[in-house]
Amino acid sequence: MNTAEFLKELEKQPTANLLFEYKEGNFVRADFHLTEIKNVDFDTVDCGGVQNKWQETHVQIWENPIPEPQHSVRAKKAIEIFELVDKIRPINNAVDLKFEYGNKNFHTAVLPVREIQHKENLIVVKLGEENTTCKAKDRARTPEEKELACCAPVSVSEEKSTCSPNSGCC
Repeated sequence: MNTAEFLKELEKQPTANLLFEYKEGNFVRADFHLTEIKNVDFDTVDCGGVQNKWQETHVQIWENPIPEPQHSVRAKKAIEIFELVDKIRPINNAVDLKFEYGNKNFHTAVLPVREIQHKENLIVVKLGEENTTCKAKDRARTPEEKELACCAPVSVSEEKSTCSPNSGCC
């Protein structure tokens, strides 16, 4: 989901409280704060020697160590935070939006939006997981390209052995 799509979802219910589910059945405390909105530029080179560039918007979610039972974030407040940031430094609304969150029971991670559920006076933002991958392998289209990729698929017999120095495996 990109940033513009997320904001459109919030506009559907501006007076609703936001609630974030960071893992199935596990929710950010209702008294969270949105503390930063980041334009993130990635400029990488993968193991196949190809440069990759993309952008994302990251929003940091923070829980005060001292619970604030009277505090909550309504959709309108979140929209206002985005607008404030956009006035100071424009936000790229066309790029993927991810949320940065962690607590004592969950390692800090950058999580994409998997789904948004609208309920009576509540917007539940369900965050998802992403796995790492090998771009060289993902880019390969033909059997020849797949064999030459740094992280080519491993045969069953190779899978049982371990990588040794200079073997060509990642």
